[in-house]
Amino acid sequence: MKIVFFGDVFGKSGRETLLDAMPKLKDRYQADFYILNAENLADGKGLTEKTARPLFNAGIDAMTGGNHLWDRPESLDYIRSEPRIIKPLNYPRTTPGSPYCTIVKHDLKLTVLCLTGQLFMPPCDSPFSTFDRYLPELSSTTPCILLDLHGESTAEKRAMGWHVDGMISALIGTHTHIQTADEEILPQGTAYITDAGMTGPHDSVIGVKRHIILEKMRSGIPVRYEVSDRGPQINGIFITLDHHTGRALQIERIRECYKDDL
Repeated sequence: MKIVFFGDVFGKSGRETLLDAMPKLKDRYQADFYILNAENLADGKGLTEKTARPLFNAGIDAMTGGNHLWDRPESLDYIRSEPRIIKPLNYPRTTPGSPYCTIVKHDLKLTVLCLTGQLFMPPCDSPFSTFDRYLPELSSTTPCILLDLHGESTAEKRAMGWHVDGMISALIGTHTHIQTADEEILPQGTAYITDAGMTGPHDSVIGVKRHIILEKMRSGIPVRYEVSDRGPQINGIFITLDHHTGRALQIERIRECYKDDL
């Protein structure tokens, strides 16, 4: 089983870059499943049907969320109605979004879930105890399980990697928008990376025009954020699994740079 996961797709630049590149990426990786983190699709905060639907139509099989998933109040009904949009499992049951999603394609099954970290993040239940509570349900359908751990703390993500090793196929970190160089297969067969990075404008400060962030950090005065459209990149992860056992066989970082006029 082959899976491509795209790190946080940020704003118009991220969406358009990915949409333009999807045919080439499909040809190169020949993946069975394509997944992305979607909490920044709409101008860097939240998602809308207008921003999500073209990506689904282009071949994205599921979208994971994070703490910004619900930043567009007008989209809450859409999130509730679209089973392929996955909320963090350690948020309240009443929060819009699917708790997890099992995708079936070509006789292959992949379960995708999302958890958020607790360190330096908005309040949520423990990702560790939530995972333990849901594991029997998650593993009842397929041994192939992919977890998007959306968190700020590298230590918390690393600890979670050791916690889930051998119980799931892959843990992919998101949220910081900075791709880490620590991809590996852990001893019990779980593919791991601390952060998949950002698909979007890298001539920025994690997606926002750099001069705006510099002004804020130099002066301490709040400023209105504006999404950059410069330096588009695709950041992500390519994973190969044994679909019988769920164990990871390969993990590879994706980092594609594109021209600004793409």
